[in-house]
Amino acid sequence: MEVSGILAPSSVNAALLSKFQLGERLLVEVMNISGKGEGSIRVKGQSLNALLETSTQVGEKFWVKVGNLNEGGLLLIREPIPGKLKDSLSVPPQVQQVNERGLPNNQTIVALVKTFPTTTLEVFSALFGSMQGTPLNSELLTYLKKAIPQWSSLSGDNGKDELLKSLKRLGLNYEHRIHNMLKLDQPAKEIEKQSLLDTFKGVLLKAIHSQNNEDTNDSDNPLVQMLQKITGQQLWLKTGALDSAYLILHLPLLNQEQLIPAQIAIESSRKGSKMDEHHCRIAILVQTQELGEIGIDAFFNEKTFTCRVLSDDSLLPRLLEVAIPETKEKFIKLGFQLERVESGELRQNHEFLNFLHGSRRSGVDILR
Repeated sequence: MEVSGILAPSSVNAALLSKFQLGERLLVEVMNISGKGEGSIRVKGQSLNALLETSTQVGEKFWVKVGNLNEGGLLLIREPIPGKLKDSLSVPPQVQQVNERGLPNNQTIVALVKTFPTTTLEVFSALFGSMQGTPLNSELLTYLKKAIPQWSSLSGDNGKDELLKSLKRLGLNYEHRIHNMLKLDQPAKEIEKQSLLDTFKGVLLKAIHSQNNEDTNDSDNPLVQMLQKITGQQLWLKTGALDSAYLILHLPLLNQEQLIPAQIAIESSRKGSKMDEHHCRIAILVQTQELGEIGIDAFFNEKTFTCRVLSDDSLLPRLLEVAIPETKEKFIKLGFQLERVESGELRQNHEFLNFLHGSRRSGVDILR
């Protein structure tokens, strides 16, 4: 569990709020959990509505401290489990983030983990635009187009498989495959080696090493910037070392020869070594031609889920009314029932944007 809190809009009445003191230690019991990460808790003999961490389970009891009181708002911060996140308050935020991801405290890794969530996918389109007409650009562009998924392919029945294939073609499991390659016999090893060279990361590494008189560690080198983006993605594609799994995916999509940037963040309970798709939160931010940026914030609980669609375009609510019936039918085929769809303003939803940038909801936020 994280120790630092993320504030979300919340409120309780003044009379109840007066019963709490900043820093006070309390025992919380989770009574029930509904969609959108909401539920009810019992604390100080009172039953209260609250926003909960994704990994929280019904019946769970844990100690919290009152982390914030303001204008009827109350944040309860869950205490770390003994033996985990030791001395986390004394660790610099960027180092703590690396520790939470289960990565070594290496200067290069710290920098990549810190910068990746806030760097955009424009690095791809900007780089190609700056190298128009060069043979190097043509080869990289060809491999990138082969690697990234078509927008239309993700909406079909095989969308999940297409996404996984794309991640492999980009080379996001490049080093893992090298490790496994060492265990193969010579003929199989050569086949795998050639397959690695055909990934986008393999072609990018080859292009960087072929640049004469160029510093391969120069952060101003556009190819190095692209490699840093991919390497940072590899680090954030791991699910971390905390009780709940969390990952970020920045993925360019191809739509009519145009690169469309998409950002995805997923937090879930753990199901063995995998993420639990039936108890998770999925946040998506994608750039559209007609409505600009669209955010989708979905909470899955068993076979049902709720969804909030976020945009700064006033046309969104009317478009949703048209799209909801067909959307419900598609999710029924996937085994999920869409219970509720809401709309809201994107730029005012700071908690959603923070979640996309690597900050998870921590502790318990009390609702109205």
